[in-house]
Amino acid sequence: MRIKPYLWAAKCCVAGVMALAFVACVDNDYDLDNVDMTVGLGDDIQLPSDNSTADIKLDDVLDLGVNNFLSVSEDGMYNIDAIDDNEFVAHMVVARFVVPSKSYKGSYTIDLGDFGPQGAPRKVKGADDVIEFEAPMVDLDFSFHHNTTQITRLTHIGFNTKLTVSLKFPKDLQLALKNIAQLTFSLPQCMECGKAAYLNDSISVDANNVLVLRDVNPADGVKFVLNVTGMDLSGKKADGSYMTYVQGDGIHFHGSLGFGVKVHETAVDFDKAAEAKDLTVTGSAVLDRFTVQSAKGGFTPVRSFGKVGGVSLKNVPSFLNDDEVNLDLYNPMLNINIFSAVPFPTKMTGAIVAKDSKGNVIKRIDVPQFTYKANGHSIVSIRRRPAEHASDTTIIVIPEICDVIRNVPDSIALVDLVGVGDDSEDAEITLSNYYEGRLRLSVASGIALEKDARIIYKHSYTGWNDKVKDINFVSTKEDGTVDGYITATADVENKIPAYLKLNAYGIDLSGNIIGDERLAVTVDKLIKASPDGVTPASTKVVINVLPKDKTVLKTLDGIGFRVTMTTNDGKNKVTGVMLNAYKQTIKVTNIKIQKHGKVAIDLN
Repeated sequence: MRIKPYLWAAKCCVAGVMALAFVACVDNDYDLDNVDMTVGLGDDIQLPSDNSTADIKLDDVLDLGVNNFLSVSEDGMYNIDAIDDNEFVAHMVVARFVVPSKSYKGSYTIDLGDFGPQGAPRKVKGADDVIEFEAPMVDLDFSFHHNTTQITRLTHIGFNTKLTVSLKFPKDLQLALKNIAQLTFSLPQCMECGKAAYLNDSISVDANNVLVLRDVNPADGVKFVLNVTGMDLSGKKADGSYMTYVQGDGIHFHGSLGFGVKVHETAVDFDKAAEAKDLTVTGSAVLDRFTVQSAKGGFTPVRSFGKVGGVSLKNVPSFLNDDEVNLDLYNPMLNINIFSAVPFPTKMTGAIVAKDSKGNVIKRIDVPQFTYKANGHSIVSIRRRPAEHASDTTIIVIPEICDVIRNVPDSIALVDLVGVGDDSEDAEITLSNYYEGRLRLSVASGIALEKDARIIYKHSYTGWNDKVKDINFVSTKEDGTVDGYITATADVENKIPAYLKLNAYGIDLSGNIIGDERLAVTVDKLIKASPDGVTPASTKVVINVLPKDKTVLKTLDGIGFRVTMTTNDGKNKVTGVMLNAYKQTIKVTNIKIQKHGKVAIDLN
């Protein structure tokens, strides 16, 4: 009996032994159409002497298709590398505040002893004695209430305003004193001063915040306008002046304006001074309103960012598209790339959400607070495992991060982000300036599997019907089922770091699966995993094809295979080994096929 069509069908069944290497199963080297022999009942079907396959690369099996997130690197490693196409831009700002103007008045009554020959301040310096004395003039204390949560402390504020100072000398003093050789004004040392305008001249204060006027005519009075540029809040100064800031309260300033006089004795009419009834000098000072434009200190502005990012995982490859796929990765990484122009670090909280194609949330994971640095590039990496080596990357270990990607969502995003300024160190900022922060989300992971991983590969071979439709098993059992089956055995050498479970089923002319009640295909062994992706593991596999009724081969058009890759066999596991498209292979050797039962072929 010639059974070439039958032998060809049997040969295709053993192709399933190759598990992931189905594409190479139907090989012309083993096309049994070229074998012309007659076999007896129960005889082995003899194959060509080279009854084995070549090494089949994993790359020949796992079709990446046109997906946008899975790739193979030059060295063959499978990687997930998806990045948000749109960079998220946000701003943080600390608002300016305005301090209203302050007006002050003061006076000082000169004691005649200041000008008398026996006056205590008098100092003899040669023939022309010099009279010197100092006096307080104006108390400049003020408080300003400013209740804000954006500023926790201040060590400096910058602004631009004017301090106008005026002195008036009474008529009696004008008659007694023709000229003041030197008039000095001592300004609070915590006040930062620019230049002063006096009689069309520009005058600077010295290192101790003292302004010196020379040859002052008391009859003209004194008026100058001083440019004030800021306040030092770092502590009390030598003159006792200070400015403090209390969060929730505001600013408190303490300081005074004093003046000093140096007069040559020759400029004093002592008789007029003795007759004088009014020797009270009056003064005033006005500090104009100012807007605090810059500051140094601790800042905690709050900014809600809403939804950030949207990493897309489109066009999922077929081997990840099965409902039973569990992409349990060894160390998936969701990276937040941040480019910050904010002068202070920022603390952030939020959540990761994975969504399906309809926008439904598949998984949500809250992210604990993390901090990104000021003025620079930060990478915050959320991972399943700690980093092996120290780096500038901020690592957040969340074992549940694998749940975000295990069912291959349509998109991954950050939501409910709230950023708060970190005031752990002093920062210098411009108030009301919108400091930009840019954020981009990415997902990165080598395809190394964990203990619950499951990848499904499916393939079918059809177009057999013309070769098998005339084959029938002759014998039947008492219950009417076919008394016969086909057995295929082979040795499988597996370098893939995963166990391979093979299921097979018949396909009819309409492309439908033929149920087990008509045609059963069984595989009795789980193909062992390579322990390291390099060392092959060997497994002897037996496949049985069992027709249940005599007519099933008339509608059989092919065999479908479903291969499940897992990392454990119930006792042993292989985890954390990267899948490699080029170096990890599978090879089938010692292929043998045997039929059991009587076969007849209709040659008409």
